[in-house]
Amino acid sequence: MRWFLMIFTALFVQVAAAQDLKIAVVDMEQALFMSEDAKASYQELEDSNQDTVAKLKELETKLSAMQEKQAKDGAVMSEQELAKLKSDFDDKMKDYQFYQRKLQQLTQNWKRSFFQSKLPDLNKLLKAIIDEGGYDVVYQAGAVVYAIPEVDLTKLLLERLNEK
Repeated sequence: MRWFLMIFTALFVQVAAAQDLKIAVVDMEQALFMSEDAKASYQELEDSNQDTVAKLKELETKLSAMQEKQAKDGAVMSEQELAKLKSDFDDKMKDYQFYQRKLQQLTQNWKRSFFQSKLPDLNKLLKAIIDEGGYDVVYQAGAVVYAIPEVDLTKLLLERLNEK
């Protein structure tokens, strides 16, 4: 009984102490990549890679048409025609996957370099928000299971990024 009382008292004291802490969460990546600056930069990336995007869309259309043809006419096609259609489909699929990987790699490189270039400014803005709000602890949103919207600084950080 005495043990239980001591543990209960210790937990109560810790909870009371924790209530004095001002805690918040923030998703820095979300704020950064939703900013106007990020949207403009990503548009530049898309514009400079229009040929790759166009090729992907073209291949997607061709692959879809080939699938429809096989579904529609496959029953009346000869074995040789089906084999050629499958071979052409496989070739186009390889091309599609190549261009898709290329675009994904470009996007990943852009995200990494954009984040690294904006990180100092992002940290300064977040530090200012933390100081203004008097927060004791700020968690990365991905590390938190649940947080009420009132303690989420992501929207405020996004607004500050867009003001800049």
